[in-house]
Amino acid sequence: MHPSWKRAQWSFVGVLLANLASLAVIWWFDWQVHALLIAYWLEAGVVGGIYVQKISRAEGTDDLESIRAFWNIAGEPPRSYIGKPKGDILGALLEQYVLIWLLLGLYVAGPLVGALEIEPASPLTVVLIAVSLVVSHIYSYWAEYLGNREYERRGPVSLLVEPAARFVALFGVVFIGGLAANLTQEPLGVVVVLIFFKTCADLFQHRRERKRVLRTHEH
Repeated sequence: MHPSWKRAQWSFVGVLLANLASLAVIWWFDWQVHALLIAYWLEAGVVGGIYVQKISRAEGTDDLESIRAFWNIAGEPPRSYIGKPKGDILGALLEQYVLIWLLLGLYVAGPLVGALEIEPASPLTVVLIAVSLVVSHIYSYWAEYLGNREYERRGPVSLLVEPAARFVALFGVVFIGGLAANLTQEPLGVVVVLIFFKTCADLFQHRRERKRVLRTHEH
């Protein structure tokens, strides 16, 4: 078995454990749905910051086949950024996601509480859940992207398209959480639904990212 594939398997387990750790935290603090949603929002912000670092460090060449997206980035097709300076690529990343992330955060932090009639989040619970989730992302960046020198093989535009799926998943989780809260008044049921869909989305996205990395080893 290729060493990179073994590392991918261990990182897959890390993603699963991070989500199980968030479940343990929210169980300990009496199933705070609002805290879980805010932590997911914070996690998306950390992931965005990590992609800024990844693009800044990327030294590889972009392959057209590795850049597949169903939407434009900052109004332009992703492939149009191939060959552009990293500053332009980073600017497109920030333009595409920062405002959306901030607006979603305002909604999750305020109006969502009244709309769903859920208990406001405890700051301590938010912090503990967020830490349990972001540890795996930070470790992956440090151990895989830097430690395994993946930055030498990754192109900046192939990295530019990756966060889109995570933001789509974030919107999906907030929507599903709202739907679940309207269907049942039991926090336990809402939390189980949220963590299940969030974990599935994380594992799916992780698998896509690892497959893209493994393809760079073949060239």
